[in-house]
Formats: sequence, C-alpha cells, structure tokens
Amino acid sequence: MKEERRIVALATAAPAGSRVGKVAALLDEAVLVACGPGDEIVACDVLEPRAAGARPLAEGDAVLVVVPEGNGGRGVVLGRLLRPAASGAVDAPPEEIVLEARKGLTLKVGEGSITLREDGKVVVRGRDLVSHARRQNRIRGGTVSIN
Repeated sequence: MKEERRIVALATAAPAGSRVGKVAALLDEAVLVACGPGDEIVACDVLEPRAAGARPLAEGDAVLVVVPEGNGGRGVVLGRLLRPAASGAVDAPPEEIVLEARKGLTLKVGEGSITLREDGKVVVRGRDLVSHARRQNRIRGGTVSIN
C-alpha cells in the first residue's frame, strides 16, 4: 500500500488536457494510464457509472483521459475506447432479453402500446390490431368477448 502511494505520487504531474492512453495498472488508489508517445504515466480516477453489463477496466484497455486544470495533475478516465466493428460484421442478437419492472411495463410507439401489469393483465392497444400465425391462432380465456 505504501509502495502504491509512492507510485501514484510520482505519476501525478501530468499537464492539463485530454489524451488517449492504455491502462498500465489498476491500484487501490488510482488507475495508472500510459499516455502519449513517451508513455507518460498518469494517475487517474475513473468516471462512473459504466454501462450495464460492461466489463470493468482491465490492463491494456484503451481509454480517454482528461486532466483538469488545478487537479494537481491527476487525471480522470472518462471511459474505454472501442473500435467500430469491421464493416459487414454484425453481432448476433442475444438469445433472450428480460425487462423487469415492479408495477408495470409499457412499450409504446405512436398510437400503439402493449402494457404488462403487476396483476398479470396484458393490455394491447392500437388503431388496428393484426394477428398472423403460420399455424394455429388460438384465443383462450375463461370468457372470450368479441365486441
């Protein structure tokens, strides 16, 4: 711990400005980032929160660092830099997406909506409702009312 403090103290003399760097080390007191052509080491804090499901920073990650004026040369990691996927490459969609709410969940576009309520009621609203089935299309319920 004492050694980490000494390393952080040596690394906090960066001039103000923004720069791209690579995470060199993850310490208890700071993230050390190597920036610029000379791999200048900048001790940084990390801006949170990160996106849901995103992995935490790791050594070697490319990051954007800002060193504000009057911050003693200590930087702030604004986030990880990702390269766009190669042209034509498409990520496969997830197998399943679960959205959960305590009282209700509504999907709404224009005049149409689907609402799921906590009591189990599902309400589908729209100017026109269309149902298509390749096989059998069933309507089941304790009571089925049409008009």
